[in-house]
Amino acid sequence: MTPADRRRLLHVLDAIDRIHRYCDGGRATLDDDMTGDAVLHCLTVIGEALGSLTAEMYSRLPSLPPHLPKGQRNILVHEYWRVDLDVVWNTVVQELPPLRADIESLLSSRVDSSGREGGRAV
Repeated sequence: MTPADRRRLLHVLDAIDRIHRYCDGGRATLDDDMTGDAVLHCLTVIGEALGSLTAEMYSRLPSLPPHLPKGQRNILVHEYWRVDLDVVWNTVVQELPPLRADIESLLSSRVDSSGREGGRAV
């Protein structure tokens, strides 16, 4: 794992944690302008961070379809009028937990950029 990939994965975990704190009151929390804006910003950070990963690291996140984070980020930033808060809520409750699990697994495995773990080929 490159140092840059590690930093980006930590940024994603931080953004996921923030989203879950902001949304601890359920779907209705997204209807509050400030909370909704904060969640959308965190999703933008997630999309940008995941889009900045090396292809090898990105491929190690089985919970993500190849187009999702960058595509969702582009809608949030460039086509903001298309944002559907029900889709956002689905992302929060259905897609972020498996992503978090994948990232935690990667960070704890200590796989380096050569694909070796603890001196052994993976």
